[in-house]
Amino acid sequence: MARSVDDIKKEMTDAFMADPVIREKYQLKEGDTFRSAFSLVSLENILFFIVAAAHHVVERLFEGFRSDVEKSLERAIVATVPWYYHKALEYQHGDKLVLDEATMQYRYPKVDESRRVVKYAAVRDRGGSIQILVSGEKDGRPEPLSKEVLKAFEAYVRQIKPAGVVVGVRTAPSDHVLIAATINIDPMILSPEGVNYRDGRRPVEEAINAYLSGITFGGTFNKTKLVDAIQAVEGVKDITLGVCQARAHSGSFKPVEGNNYTAFSGSIVADELTSSLRYVV
Repeated sequence: MARSVDDIKKEMTDAFMADPVIREKYQLKEGDTFRSAFSLVSLENILFFIVAAAHHVVERLFEGFRSDVEKSLERAIVATVPWYYHKALEYQHGDKLVLDEATMQYRYPKVDESRRVVKYAAVRDRGGSIQILVSGEKDGRPEPLSKEVLKAFEAYVRQIKPAGVVVGVRTAPSDHVLIAATINIDPMILSPEGVNYRDGRRPVEEAINAYLSGITFGGTFNKTKLVDAIQAVEGVKDITLGVCQARAHSGSFKPVEGNNYTAFSGSIVADELTSSLRYVV
């Protein structure tokens, strides 16, 4: 907010009166103020008023300029990857968007969490286009959107995105991985089938499933982190990871080259762990 002429003038005169050289030249006494030492018609007072008034005008001009810039920024859509991500999660199925004339952006007139059917989202910048992966949720896991919901969501994206930007939307069942591994175990804790003697559970399989569930939607399966998750299980002494294979829901299994695999759908589940894991003493 622009300062008043009086505020600007006071700031200058306070500094003027505090200057030891000025005090000596004008023979000012202790306790003198600018008003007591200089009359309203003095040259010094007139000069300070002129400078303060000029400063006030400049500050008002900059204040107006800043206001115009802020309004322009509010109207501009900064379509970054995080922006697309948050907009995907804000989708309200069955609700109509309205144009906010203050910002010239589309929004919902009322936030309704019960209509937000997109529970998982990931955005990938393809260079010349944007890819959005989305899923609903069932039993705590990603669930593909129905054809009806997907069609409505695509219309939503077309309406909110900046003009001219190519955006693709995908929803698909989870990718599948086959994990082959030889696990050296403590025979006093785990059975040859990987069952914990105390509670009858299969902790290695649970650790693998927990690791896969914990991967951020749209994230990457990492072999090193998988091994770390298995080695953290009580009763596991060592692990030799074999060939890991992966496929999209409708594809065929292929070996995972390198250390990482990025899911087509955004999420991953493990297949046939009971038969693909081998336990040795």
